[in-house]
Amino acid sequence: MTSEITLFVNPTAGRGRGAHAAQPAASAFRAAGFSVRTVLGEDAADGLVRARAAVAEGTGALVAVGGDGMANLALQAVAGTDTPFGLVPVGTGNDFARALGLPLGDPAAAAALTAGALEEDRLRAVDLGRVDGTWFGTVLA
Repeated sequence: MTSEITLFVNPTAGRGRGAHAAQPAASAFRAAGFSVRTVLGEDAADGLVRARAAVAEGTGALVAVGGDGMANLALQAVAGTDTPFGLVPVGTGNDFARALGLPLGDPAAAAALTAGALEEDRLRAVDLGRVDGTWFGTVLA
């Protein structure tokens, strides 16, 4: 795995918390020795194109900074690849993060936990579902 990770950021997640969460998350990854590349999209479709490009270019991990919608979008980019997926939860519901046992409300702690897992190769497989070509991680409704 490369030492570069890609933060896939939704600045509007959690009523604007996403924009403020990116910096402490990036700082935590840098403190762990990772270089950080940030990807923002003009909209969801553009963001997905950019996230898929980062995965295709060999990023060491794709880390979504946002809520369940951003997690779902990131899953579309990494599903079926060997690229690890991480999540810094800053949404309003954070169902996927809760299911994974990630810390809520503390972007630096969530990023540090993810950085540690990447450093120590403590990755875990997560079952996903797929309907009509779209992947999902927790709830299909």
